[in-house]
Amino acid sequence: MSNEKVMHSSQYVVGLKQTLKSLKKGDVSHIVIAQNTEIHLLTNVLLLAYQQELPIEFSESKETLGKQYGIQVRATVVAHLKPAL
Repeated sequence: MSNEKVMHSSQYVVGLKQTLKSLKKGDVSHIVIAQNTEIHLLTNVLLLAYQQELPIEFSESKETLGKQYGIQVRATVVAHLKPAL
């Protein structure tokens, strides 16, 4: 179980579980990954992003990524969502 706080807006989701859910639905336009995230945590995220040919950006650290998206805890990954039609 992750201790990562989950954040959701109409433009992005923060956190591993929410990112995976959005990727499985095909709702993601691109993802941002913290560079100091353990690679084994990202296996499914990277596989789905590769299959969907999504751009991947990197943030300096989990702490920096959390701050960039306005949360007080570390974040491993953020998924930017496709605009709603």
